[in-house]
Amino acid sequence: MKSSTKKVLPLAITGVVVLALLAVLVTVLVKGTGKKSETEDTGVTMEDVQTSMENEDLQQAEITEEKEEETASIDETGENSEDVKEADETVDENSDVSTDLVKVEEPSEDEGGNASDNSEAEASAETVDETSQPQQEAESAENSEQAEVPEQAAEPEAPTEVAVTSHTGGHLIVIDPGHQSKAMTDKEPNGPGSSEMKMKVTAGTAGKTSGLSETQLNLTIGLMLRDELVNRGYTVMMTRETNDVSISNIERAQFANEAGAEAFIRIHANGSDNTSTNGALTICQTPSNPYNGGLYAQSRKLSDCVLDAYVASTGFKKQYVWETDTMTGINWSNVPSTIIEMGYMSNPTDDENMANPEYQRLMTIGIANGIDNYFAQ
Repeated sequence: MKSSTKKVLPLAITGVVVLALLAVLVTVLVKGTGKKSETEDTGVTMEDVQTSMENEDLQQAEITEEKEEETASIDETGENSEDVKEADETVDENSDVSTDLVKVEEPSEDEGGNASDNSEAEASAETVDETSQPQQEAESAENSEQAEVPEQAAEPEAPTEVAVTSHTGGHLIVIDPGHQSKAMTDKEPNGPGSSEMKMKVTAGTAGKTSGLSETQLNLTIGLMLRDELVNRGYTVMMTRETNDVSISNIERAQFANEAGAEAFIRIHANGSDNTSTNGALTICQTPSNPYNGGLYAQSRKLSDCVLDAYVASTGFKKQYVWETDTMTGINWSNVPSTIIEMGYMSNPTDDENMANPEYQRLMTIGIANGIDNYFAQ
């Protein structure tokens, strides 16, 4: 606002007030002094009027000053609006940067490394173990029905509660307790029509700590499993119920075929030159098995179910499902089958656990639960 305007405005207001006062004085004079009593009755005097005028002048002056200050403030704000806008933009940019920094600094799932990368590395290691077993080792595993896995020892985990599927029953199961007292060193074809010949059956391994023979351990668990499955409503047949038999691997598979088994469960224990290696695994054929590849999906499912339920019941370390076409007893089977390697008799902890009757009960329950889960799925 210009300075001339600021000076004129108060003078105009004062003039209006003076005119109003003159009007009041004229009215008083016309009515005469005799009207003084009315003025006194209303309580209004000239002094009051004058005081009121002075108060109004002061209030008007204050209002004028406030308006001048507001106008000046608006002018200043208008001059600085661009600066404020630039400052706001700077703040926004800083906020974006701050947000980016927070995102970068968020911790990963695993401070020691990416969790998914570790999982992929472990899966890759398992694939190598499953598919790159040396031929000599595979032949040895077939002769003893063992599969060695080079892993570090670990104490078995405490058994966990298993969500047991309701007992299915009504199915025919053939149980084959692996090995026997005396080996059969004669050779037989690795598969139907195969020119590869392998030993018919061996006597198995033995506990390094317990001294228990694998032949007896397999039979003990096989008979316990039979009783457990019968109690659950299954029909069960055994390839052997004593150690003094002479039954080759082909004959064991043919027994299951002729019986029309819906699942062929082969019971074994493992062994290794490395006493620290421990844990449980199962075995089935590969999808490209030339003899019974069409049964792969069912055998793999059976192997997964049995292994998962077994380790959950016992607390044994879980290794994996080994897919191989080197096992005579699997190659000759025309029904879904799996070999369970219950643990390593060469490992002191596994060996002592498998020789313990109370632990044997957990082993039996685990295998039975796996069979239940297989048929439930």
